[in-house]
Amino acid sequence: MPDSVLSEDPLLRLYLDRHIKKQLAIDLRKRGFDVLPTEEAGMDTAPDEDQLEFAAKEKRALLTFNIRDFAPLHEQWSATGRSHAGIIVSQQLGSRQYGMLLARMLLARMLRLLSHFSAEDLKSNLVHLEQFK
Repeated sequence: MPDSVLSEDPLLRLYLDRHIKKQLAIDLRKRGFDVLPTEEAGMDTAPDEDQLEFAAKEKRALLTFNIRDFAPLHEQWSATGRSHAGIIVSQQLGSRQYGMLLARMLLARMLRLLSHFSAEDLKSNLVHLEQFK
C-alpha cells in the first residue's frame, strides 16, 4: 500500500531546485512520486526564470528554498496570465550537523503537503511548506 493517496497520480510530478538534497528525490521516488532534480535534468546552473520555465513545460511543481526569487517570479507569471505546475517554497532547514534529522523533517512535510494537494490544486499556486509542520 502506498504511503500517500496521491503517490500513484501520474500527473503529480515534482522538480527539485538545486539546493534540495538528492536524498529527498530518492525518498519520494520510493513512495511512488515522479521526482526530477535539476542536476538530472541538466539544469543545475540555469537561472531561476529558466528553472520555472522548464518546470512549467514539464508540468512539474517546483520545490525550492529560494523564496526571495521565486515568489516574485510567481507574481510576474500570475500578472501576465502565465501558468505553471506550482511552486513549493521552504525555508532552508538548519545546519549541516543535523543533516539526517532535517532531511527526515523535509520529507515528512512534503508527504503531508502531497497528501493534501493534487496536481490540479498546485497549478499556478505558490505554497509554503512550513504550513505542513
